[in-house]
Amino acid sequence: MTSFHSLLAASTGTPLLLPGAHDALSARMIEATGFAAYGIGGSALSATQLALPDIGLQSFGEYRDAVGRIMEGSALPVMVDGENGFGDAKAVTRTVRTFERMGVGGLALEDLTFPPQLGRPPSVISRKDMAAKLKAALSARTGRDLFLIGRTDAAYAVNLEEALARVAEFERLGVDAVLVTGLADLDAYRRLRDAVRVPILAVVVPGSPWFAPSVEELRQVGIEAALYPAAILSRMLTAMHEGLASIRPLHEVPAHKTSLPGLLGVAAWTEIDKRSE
Repeated sequence: MTSFHSLLAASTGTPLLLPGAHDALSARMIEATGFAAYGIGGSALSATQLALPDIGLQSFGEYRDAVGRIMEGSALPVMVDGENGFGDAKAVTRTVRTFERMGVGGLALEDLTFPPQLGRPPSVISRKDMAAKLKAALSARTGRDLFLIGRTDAAYAVNLEEALARVAEFERLGVDAVLVTGLADLDAYRRLRDAVRVPILAVVVPGSPWFAPSVEELRQVGIEAALYPAAILSRMLTAMHEGLASIRPLHEVPAHKTSLPGLLGVAAWTEIDKRSE
């Protein structure tokens, strides 16, 4: 299988585009339509496999098995969201070894505090703790084919300066690429580009609070790859609604019931978090 190192090395200045797959059929559709690679995200898996929000409720086994089923649908290289590694350095080691044996092409590890608390601002773990996780990940892989990405959510959990300091540290540790979520505008992407020399993976979600750059804007800044985690999933929800409406009218169904937060029960899970305070 082609590695992400090779895919990025063969790039001619245009970002590598990675649609997000949530099941084997969507992975096969991505391959059939000519994309060179794809991604698998934690939020999509939690929603489609368990009808749950992405708040740390998936076990490692559930996650691993879902990724394996999706990979059955396509021979393309896949970039997997490794969440927080599912625990400390020991858990990260197991996560890396497991996905590497499965043939995963790339794995991203994040610094968000676990478990997330609904209704509260997000937070990130210390630089020291994240460094320990990345060191464990880099030591755990058996070869260079597994493309390891250091992800930080500090741009919106703290500020852009903290995020830039973190990715610079990730680069010094030896990651193959970096990913920063929550960037506010194209200038933030330019500052990120100036902060590191390793490849950058952008996450593009149009309609989210975060800036969603176009492919041309990413190309101008020099961003090597872009992940689109909701491009298929968001449209699938619309298609499901239309399919059900073809059977009987749904005009009396409240919109909030069929919205993604409504379907995933976000309000109820938020209340559970509040009661535990």
